[in-house]
Formats: sequence, C-alpha cells, structure tokens
Amino acid sequence: MVSIKFLASILTYSIGLCGLLPLFPWLTSAPRLALLLGLAVGLWQDFKGNWPFKTWMQNGAIVPVFLYYAIQFSRANPVQPVVSILAIMLAVRLAGEKTVRHSLQIQALSLFCLASSSLFDLSPIFLLYLGLMLFLVAIALVLLTFQDQENSMLLPKRDLRKVLIAGGLMPLLSLPLLLFFFPILPRTQMPLWNFLSSPTVRTSGYSDKVEPGVQPNAGESRALAFRAEMGRQTPQRLYWRGSVFNTMQGNRWVRADGVPPEVPVFSGPKVDQLIYPELSVSRVMIGLDRPTEISLNRLKRSPDGVFEYSGSLNKHLNYRASSAPDGLVAVKGAINKPFYTKLPVDISPRITGLAAEIVKAVNTDREKIDLLENYFRNGGYRYSMTGLPTGPDALEQFLFIRKQGHCEFFASAFAVLLRSAGVPCRLVGGFKGGNYSELGGYYLVSDDMAHVWVEAYIEGNGWQRIDPSSFAANAGEVWNDKKSRSLILRMKLTLDYLNYEWNRSVIVYDFEQQFEYARKAGKRLQGINPANILRNIFPYVLAIALLIALLFVVRRTSLFNRREERILKRFLRKVEKEHGISVERGELGLFEIAERADNQRVSEFSGIYAGALYRDRRLTDDEYRRLQQILREGF
Repeated sequence: MVSIKFLASILTYSIGLCGLLPLFPWLTSAPRLALLLGLAVGLWQDFKGNWPFKTWMQNGAIVPVFLYYAIQFSRANPVQPVVSILAIMLAVRLAGEKTVRHSLQIQALSLFCLASSSLFDLSPIFLLYLGLMLFLVAIALVLLTFQDQENSMLLPKRDLRKVLIAGGLMPLLSLPLLLFFFPILPRTQMPLWNFLSSPTVRTSGYSDKVEPGVQPNAGESRALAFRAEMGRQTPQRLYWRGSVFNTMQGNRWVRADGVPPEVPVFSGPKVDQLIYPELSVSRVMIGLDRPTEISLNRLKRSPDGVFEYSGSLNKHLNYRASSAPDGLVAVKGAINKPFYTKLPVDISPRITGLAAEIVKAVNTDREKIDLLENYFRNGGYRYSMTGLPTGPDALEQFLFIRKQGHCEFFASAFAVLLRSAGVPCRLVGGFKGGNYSELGGYYLVSDDMAHVWVEAYIEGNGWQRIDPSSFAANAGEVWNDKKSRSLILRMKLTLDYLNYEWNRSVIVYDFEQQFEYARKAGKRLQGINPANILRNIFPYVLAIALLIALLFVVRRTSLFNRREERILKRFLRKVEKEHGISVERGELGLFEIAERADNQRVSEFSGIYAGALYRDRRLTDDEYRRLQQILREGF
C-alpha cells in the first residue's frame, strides 16, 4: 500500500524545482537564499511530520517582503522585483505544510516562475522544464483529488499504477493539439515580453574601429556570433564581411561618413545564405564577402558593401543574403583615389620609407602589391595574440622590432604600406572561417573568428581581397582546417544543431514566416486535383473500413469474448433453464438472481464471480475452473 499524501508531496516538490531551477541563475542573493532555506525547512518539517510554522505566520511574513519589492518596481526595473517576489512566495509555500490548497498554490507559483525565466533566456531547456512540469502537474492533480477525499488514503500498487497512467495520459493526449495550434496561432511583430525586459545583447567579436597597440594581450570569446545556412564552401571563400574602415586617425582605423560613391559590378556564381545572427549591439548585417544583396526591411546599403540595419535590435533576426565570394569585385567607372590613399600627417617616416624602398623598382599597382606580399611572407612575421606591441608607435614596433601580432596589426601595417605606395585600399572587418554542421547544413561562426583584412584597388580589375595575416610564418598552424574536427567539436556541433532547430522553429518564427507558410500552403491547395487524391487514398480508406468491420464482427461474436463474459452467459442460460428465471442483461444483479433461485450452487457462483467483478479484476484460473465445474454439475 502506498500513501497518496506522500506521493503528492514528492510531486509538489518536483514541480517546485521545475519552476525555480531555470529562474535561479537570474535571481539576486536574497531570493536565492530564501528558496534554499524554504526548501530545506519544508523537507525537514515533512520528515518530522510537524509544522510549527503556521499558515498565518507565513502569510504575514510575505507582506513586508512584497512591499519592499513593490517600492523597487519602476519602468527602468520592472522585471527583477516581480521575479524576486514570485521566488520568495514559492519559497514560503514550500516551507509550509503541503495541504491540497497549498500544493495547488505551489504548482501555480512554479508555473509563473518558469514563465518568468523566459524573460531572461528562452532556450530549449525551457521546453524540457515545461514538458516535465505539465506531466507532473497532471499526475499531481489526480492524486490531490484522492487526497482531498481522504487525507490518509492508501492505494495498492496495482491501483496506483492505473492512477499514474491516467494522469500521464492527459498531457500526452494534448500534444497533438499543441503541434496543431503552434503554427497557426497569431504572432505579433514584437515579442510579447519585450515591453518588460529587453533581451540580453552581446558585443560582437569585431568593433566599430581597428586600433592595434591598445593592449599587450588580446582576449578571445567563443560566444556564438551567427549561423549561416548554406552549402559547404572552400576555406578561401569563408570571409564574412561586416564593416569597412576607410580612414586612419593616428593608429586607429575608423569608418568615416560620406563614403565615396562607386558602382560595383559582380560576376561569377552567387552563393545564397540564410543568416541567423545572435542578439548584438552592432547594426551591421553580416554576409559572405562580398554580399550583393541582403533581404531585410529597414536596411541601409553603402557603396562599399556595408549593410546597416535601422530597426529594433531587441529581437532575433534572420535574413537572406546573396554573395559573390571570389574576392574580386570590379567597379564601373572610377573611384575616389585620394580618399583611399590618404594618411595621417604624423605617420612614421620609417614606415613610408620602407614602402618606398620596397616598391621603388615598379610602377603598377599589381606589381606593388606583389612586392609587399613577398616582403610579409619572407619577413619572419608571426601571428600571435600575446606579447603585442603597444603605444603610439605600435605599428612601427610590429614592422621593425617585434614582428608578431594579430590580424589588426597585419592588416593595418599592410594598408599603411599600400597607401604610402599610392595604392588605394581600405580595411574590412568581419569574420574568417566557421565550423560546418553536416546535420543542419550551416556554418557556426563564433566571436573568436573575428578578423580584419585589406581590400586594395587595382586599376582595370577592381577591389581585390588581400589577407595579410595569411602571410605569417605560422599561418598554417593558426588556420589549419583539419585540426579542429575533434570529438569534442563534433559533440558541440550536434548540440548546437538542436539549439539551431529550436531558434529556427520557435524563437524566430514570427508573423512574416507564418504569412509565408500560409501563402505557400494556399498555392499548394490551388494545385490539388481532388480526383487524384480520391484515387490515391481509396485503397487506404477501403483497408480501414474492412478493419473496422472485422473489429465489429469480432466484438459481436461470442467466440472472441473474454472468458468472464462467456461463462456469465452460460450461467444466465442455465439459470433460466433450470429455475425459470429469465434475465435481460442489466435488469438483475448476481446476488438478486441467487436470492430468487434460493440455490446454494447459484449463490456460490454469484459470490465467486462478483468477488472478481466488483474488485475490477479478472477471474483467476482456479476461480474459472471452479465456475466451470459448478455449471457442469448443474444447480
């Protein structure tokens, strides 16, 4: 025998954990301490079977706490006071006696806590907690119904199993409705919770300026920057364009306003991508270098291939991009060469002298670029994130003394030498590389892949992509495509695929996608031929009809009835034959028949059969054999 109250208490604690665990990391210290204390006190009191903390004490303790957090509530801080009071109310209820009423309150508060955790993070873990909570709540409600009738009720394990199955089937049967309603329920253009709390945004791996020499060591973040759904590309094509830096101020490269007009001419095959960027403070939309088109409303396009979004950054975006990834873009007409060859007046004479020395024997831009590339390849430069030159002369240290640095040093130094030699150029900030997920068919690009390279203008050809970092002596070690296909990375990509499907199917599923799916469904419905459908489904309909008919025949044939039904029919026929008692099913009970027959064997049959029937169980083999013997011997 199992105590219903004990099981209901276990389920109540489990439901409480489903509510507080996803919210716990986002709480301040006081609500966290209250939850831990409430859980410990509740378990201790349940173990002792004594509850010295009465309900009125708990309710009275909540009032000053509620007032404290109500004072903190404001438009600037609406979320933290609300979730804190919810957590403390849940802690107080967990600390008290688990009556039916209090258990229902714990379930409601747990659901509110789980819902409020989505204000901070709506990951697939939320769905896991929600699904688990729905199953636990359904079973707990069934058990609480029994507890409400009798607080100390005990159930046999066999009966308890039926109760648990019945409770578990309720949410299970509702899943098809969930899958049906989710795609068709109306969506808003703005997420519902955004008026309360702006989603957490991150600073992207690249910034709005390139400034080598600020720090001696560069940190790396492996946070996700974006995903790009597309076919696999060669490593030479995996440059993701973000911003363009066209002006040098001291050691710093920035993007100046008033970008000179130019008309790019794209050639060669295009690569289409579906980009899912993470929330970021940057308004620059990423695309495979060089993007020819990005499909997104409220987008500003600059002549140098930079796309800036002017809409809200507080929601997840996804957009389509088309790119010409070969690294060379022709230009129709001329460019503003003075703008792209301008250098600060205080540029180091040693750097300009080096440029003049390298290119003194050649005249064309192509030849100058080739000589500078050879200088970097053979100059003993190494790619490094530590031991970096610092100070106002950082570029000079990099070129002549340290000879080691990251992509900002390589790109900045190369661009300064190009401009000193009279070759128009600019810096491009974005990302390089990406881990390809075979499961999802997309590239996973993280912040540590942020990169800077150079675009140089070659007369008659156009803008040519040049990556000076690739000229480093250790470039093969830094960007080895085969080095990272480890078991850990494969596991990471598998887990990320699940998160990617969640984001694509749930997070970014908005009104626009809903409208697009409805439009496609409408077009398909218009192309449906009813005659073909009937012809295709007729065999299945016929098979189902035959199966239903067969089941009907089986149910109506006594040969297939359970043995309890068969032996009861034999009993009723024999009673009618030997005692003249005609009984229609449902008119008389077994004990009434035995009373009218006034026969010991009839009474024995009725007692054995009713003992099984009224206890909702099948006849045992011994009972069945005894009933058969009674019928054979007669009344």
